[in-house]
Amino acid sequence: MTRLMIRKLILCSTLIWSLGATSLLAQSSAKIEASTLQDVGPWGAAALPEGLDRLDSDLWIGADPGTLAIVFERIQADQRFPVLQRLVRQAIFSGGAAPTGDQDLARGRFRAASKLGPAEATARLFDSVPRLNRDPALTFLAMDAAFRAGRTEEACSWLSTPGLEATPESQSGTLWLESRAVCYALNNEGAAANLSVDLARTKGLTDTWLGRAVAASSGPVSSPPPLRADSGRALALSIKAGLKIPRTTVSSGDPASLSAILNWPDIRTSVTEEDLTALMRRAAQTGVATPAQEARLRGPVLHVVTPEAVTAPVAPTQEAGSSLAPEPPPPPLAFSWASRISQSPNAQARALEARLLVPDLKAHLATAPEQIPDETLPALIEAALWVGDAPLAQALRDRSTRPMSPRQRLILALLDPVADDRPVQRHIETATNPAAQRQAVRDALIAWSAGLPPQGGLSALLQPGLPDVKGGQAGVRTALSFAAARGAKGEVILLAGLALQGQEPASADAETVAIAVSALRQVGLRDGAVALAREYLLALDMVVPTKPSATGAANPAPTGPAVAAPPSNRASPPPNTGPSSSGAAAPAAPRPKAAPANPPQPKAAPASRPPASQPKAKVPPRGQSQAPSRPPARTQAKPNWTPPN
Repeated sequence: MTRLMIRKLILCSTLIWSLGATSLLAQSSAKIEASTLQDVGPWGAAALPEGLDRLDSDLWIGADPGTLAIVFERIQADQRFPVLQRLVRQAIFSGGAAPTGDQDLARGRFRAASKLGPAEATARLFDSVPRLNRDPALTFLAMDAAFRAGRTEEACSWLSTPGLEATPESQSGTLWLESRAVCYALNNEGAAANLSVDLARTKGLTDTWLGRAVAASSGPVSSPPPLRADSGRALALSIKAGLKIPRTTVSSGDPASLSAILNWPDIRTSVTEEDLTALMRRAAQTGVATPAQEARLRGPVLHVVTPEAVTAPVAPTQEAGSSLAPEPPPPPLAFSWASRISQSPNAQARALEARLLVPDLKAHLATAPEQIPDETLPALIEAALWVGDAPLAQALRDRSTRPMSPRQRLILALLDPVADDRPVQRHIETATNPAAQRQAVRDALIAWSAGLPPQGGLSALLQPGLPDVKGGQAGVRTALSFAAARGAKGEVILLAGLALQGQEPASADAETVAIAVSALRQVGLRDGAVALAREYLLALDMVVPTKPSATGAANPAPTGPAVAAPPSNRASPPPNTGPSSSGAAAPAAPRPKAAPANPPQPKAAPASRPPASQPKAKVPPRGQSQAPSRPPARTQAKPNWTPPN
């Protein structure tokens, strides 16, 4: 009996202990699941800029520490591909499991974040670093990020960190003394600020800007220095002193500085509205503008033209002896959109204009499609492709009487594989000369790397001289291929940015772009791979019409469909400019006249040739006959030129 009772007691105690252990295990697992990556160290810190999504936490798994250290040091904000602007910042600002490496490798990531910007996201990134004050190097970076974000009190509070002034970063330079001088100046303690500047000079400070800016912050000076934003403390002191933003910062400032200036409290009191708009546009083109700032660049829809107002003839006035007529209706808004796209000089500008106008374009297409003239459709199709909107591009293509370019068909096939049949092969087959064939194969290389099936067209890669390879990229391309083979997602993104940074998409090396596209797709970033291929092909297509023509360099082909030309033809049909527009409305009489109008054109062609052959006739000494021979050539060249339709 006693043995049975003992067994029952042991069984009950075991059951109670197991239940308690289960609850403890559940609580501990819940704590592990609830804990964030911040608890594992600085690699888990994350703070994405507005509008960007966080990448998976495994992005640093498999990365090579030595390669990462070099990439963190060399990566810059000069990313000309819009997709790389986004991907590089996503990788830097996303937290993840720590790769193999020491603490200095983690510091390299935060240094890269400070270079890339935006300033507000960088400050939030340092806020998420655990035990930040234990690392002097990260403390100085966090101080500068707080200065850039306009959080000056927080930045100055870092100066009181125990032992910060005795760190190697402070002893080897003047960083701590410069920061202290700025904080004194911000607190209106001019004497203490000047003393810190003098101490910094004894430590080796040779730049005179700090002393001049401190003096300007205390009161008016005869020659104030220009505003500087290359560091957070310099920007804070510049704003305090009311220094003027130089034009170079407005037109070509680095992204981190631009975002810091735009996000500074009460910046509107320091710059004009025109400069503020220019700063926002530059920030949006370089990828550091917030969605709200970019939305402010969207122009309102000023007018909506009714079909009756466009097609109705202008009625003459009823007043006797009066030649005044009512003003013609404004041109359709689509002409303004097409002009904004075609006149943008580079890929970043066109991508921005496309992002700004596509929402209004989609609404316009749904409510007033008749107000989108055929002349504007090629540029608007390009805008749809810049934002990767395949349905919009297809809807505009169906309305257009002009075929899409071969590269645009390639891009549409990348966005929608069922949109076209054998686009790569068609692109190669339509090339009519060796140079065009080589370029077509380079385009095909990009499309195949992004995932389009070769379907037997790979043999074109065996042509001699393909693809062209630029020096200095072989090592980066090899590292990119190795990183893709290891599945190191973050390393692939940064190497792609390093390989293409500073290169305009239109002039980037085709093989480097192809390897970057293939590597992104190999690590699971298909959308980024397609976007990179799309931007490269669109940039190539963009520069083709901008080459100056032989007769009119001031009127390039992309801006050829002038915004005002079609409305003027509709509003004033009576003038004599009708042989090109109103001649189609005439009956059979103008048509026979158009037939003899064509023979003069071939006659005009040989008339333009004699000037080329005249140097041969100039051999005999006929000075008087040469002079009258030149005016006829000039007078004949003028009527032969016809403006683009």
